[in-house]
Parts: sequence; structure tokens; C-alpha cells
Amino acid sequence: MRIHTATLAALATVFAAGAAQADSTKTEARNLSDSKVSLTEAIHMAEKQGGGQAISAEYETHSGTLGYYEVKVLSNDGQKLTKYDLDTNTGKITEVSNEAFENLFTRLKPTAVQNAPTSLSRAITTAEQRANGKATDAEVNRDGDQVKYTVKVARADGKTEKVEVNGADGKVASAK
Repeated sequence: MRIHTATLAALATVFAAGAAQADSTKTEARNLSDSKVSLTEAIHMAEKQGGGQAISAEYETHSGTLGYYEVKVLSNDGQKLTKYDLDTNTGKITEVSNEAFENLFTRLKPTAVQNAPTSLSRAITTAEQRANGKATDAEVNRDGDQVKYTVKVARADGKTEKVEVNGADGKVASAK
């Protein structure tokens, strides 16, 4: 009897966590829809400020607020990685910090990112159209010698979809 009760309690916890995650995703999608600045616009602003190309971008939430965008930009010379935090309503950069990029670029060369025909912004647009939602997280990865982007999209129904986009042709490689 105890084992049965413990199993039921564990299942209830799993279901409650799943429901909380769906509510969180719905809230995130709603907050992004209410934002005056999109993730791709934030990327363009950070790229302009940093004089380079974005390699990751995500929406960070805070309890009770709209949150902010965090965008990492690789400088055009491939020597510097800078993180920009941007306000979701104004696009104003609220914080700037230098990031170490040795770990990322031991498996992916800066030139591969710079020479990829598809940008992070373009990959986000493709993923948002595919999943019919708003991107909350996007990053560049390596797929053999090629660049691949992984984009997490929050849908209005509370579900998320992870979309992988090829950097070589800008087409969806997979979606889950």
C-alpha cells in the first residue's frame, strides 16, 4: 500500500511539474507577444553595437516582469565575445560584459560562424514560422564542418518546440 501511495504521489508531482512548465511557457509566449522589441530586432541592435555577428540570443525572465534579451556577439575580427542585455520594450542595452569564448570555439571556429550563409536572425525567423510561435532561445552549434542553429520556440498552447536550422542553406533540419 505504501509503495502504491508513493507511486501516486510521484506521478502527481510529475504532472504538476508538467502543468507548471506549460503555464510558464504560455506566460513566456504572452510576454514575448507583448514586447515591443522582438528577439531578432534585439539581435540586430546588439550586432550593431558590437560590430559583429550574434552567436546566441535568449529571452530571460524575471518574476513579475517582462524579462530581457541576452545576446552574445562575436566581433568581426573573431577575437572578442561580448554579452548584451537588452530591454524588451525599448531595445535599450542595459548591461554589457565581455565573455570568454575559448570553450565554444574549441569545437567551432569563429570563421565558420562568420562565413555561414544563414545568420542567427534568419534561423530564428525560420524556426518561428515553422513552429508558429516566438523564439525564446537560439544558439549556434557545429554539425560536422557546418554551422547549425538550435532555436527553442514557445507556442501559445504552452508547448515548446526545438527547431534545428542548417547554417548552409537556412532550411529546417529537424523539429521536436
